[in-house]
Amino acid sequence: MKIFSKYGLIARIFPTIIGLIPSFVFQYFYLNNVLNISSLITSVIGNVGFSSICIYAFNQYFVRIPSKVFEDWLFQNQLHFPSTNFLMYSDDEYSDEFKNNIRSRIISDFSLRLPTKNEEKKDEKAARKRIKEAIHLMIGKVRDGSLVLQHNIEYGFVRNLWGASFVGILGAFLLVTVSKGMSLLNIIGLIFAITYGMYLILGFLVIKYFGRAYARKLIEEYLNH
Repeated sequence: MKIFSKYGLIARIFPTIIGLIPSFVFQYFYLNNVLNISSLITSVIGNVGFSSICIYAFNQYFVRIPSKVFEDWLFQNQLHFPSTNFLMYSDDEYSDEFKNNIRSRIISDFSLRLPTKNEEKKDEKAARKRIKEAIHLMIGKVRDGSLVLQHNIEYGFVRNLWGASFVGILGAFLLVTVSKGMSLLNIIGLIFAITYGMYLILGFLVIKYFGRAYARKLIEEYLNH
C-alpha cells in the first residue's frame, strides 16, 4: 500500500498526525517558549522531507503495528471479523439463500467450497478458517471497487486511530508532566489524555461498527461484481 495513496493518506497518515498533536503542542509551548530552542526545532521540523520520514516512521512502527495487534485480538485473527461472521450460517445478517448464492459464486470463481451448515455445526473453527481464506480471495477480486475502497478507508482510519491514540496519550502525559506552573499547558494535556484515553477504551465499538459496514459492502459488491 503506497503511503501517499488515498488509503495511505486518509487511513494511515491522518490518524498518525492526530496522534502526534500533543507532541506538536509540546514542541510549540515547551521547547520553543520555555527552553528557547525554537530556531533548531523550526529548522528541523520545517524540513518537509524530514517531517515526512518522521510521520511515516511513527505510522509504521508506533501506530499501524499496535493497531493491527489490537485488531487481531479484537477479531481473533480475523476468524471473527464481520465479513467472516456474515457468511456463517449461524449468523442472521443474511438469509441462507443469500449465503448459498455467495458459496456458489466462490466455487465458480476460486474452486473453493465453503462448509455446509452441518459441517459448520460440527467444526465451527475449521469453517471460520475456510471462510476467512475465501474472504481474502474476494477482497482481491473487488479491491478497486470505489464503494469498497471508501469503506475500507473509513475502517482503516478508525482502526489506526486506536494506535494513534496510544501515541497521543503518551504525548498528553508528557505535557502534564512538564507543565508545572503552566496551567494552560496542564489543562490542554489533561484534555488530550481524557480524549485519547476514551478512544483507547471505547474505540473497539467504533471499529466494530465500521468493520461491519465494510464487510457488508465487500460481500454485496462481490456478489454483484
